[in-house]
Amino acid sequence: MATEEEKKRNLARINAMIIYGLEKGLWDLFGESALATTNTVGKGMLEILEKTMGLEIAGEDAQDILTEIGRLFVDEFGIAARFDIEQTGDDEVDFIVEHCVLLRVEKDLIEAGIKPFVCPYLNIAAAALRQRLGSKTKISRFDIDVENHRCDLQFKMI
Repeated sequence: MATEEEKKRNLARINAMIIYGLEKGLWDLFGESALATTNTVGKGMLEILEKTMGLEIAGEDAQDILTEIGRLFVDEFGIAARFDIEQTGDDEVDFIVEHCVLLRVEKDLIEAGIKPFVCPYLNIAAAALRQRLGSKTKISRFDIDVENHRCDLQFKMI
């Protein structure tokens, strides 16, 4: 019988498999048009964070929202060792994510010729700022460094 630690690892593997399968399926059906789902996906994930983790968007400063999302991912969920997120200009938001539990999924997607687009960090942060600021967003960078266990991400407010 599996230990609790083995069960947690197996659950993470199942979740990774589900994410990979959904992304690949959408990509196979729609090609690059699947990227259009990021807004809807992010909005749905943000709704869950607001309901289950008490994340509040209304009235909060944009950088405070981003910082709290990063804190939740690292301190509460433990799905990354580091999550730095910063609004670097009027229209750019930069991320550094290290030791993400989904890094292998992202690598596998890239190797299959699929641009990863269901990144929870990117999609939730973009959804939060869209909701708070009433702007649109566009993913502008998605660089994955598997060797160093790091993702460098960016979206722009448009």
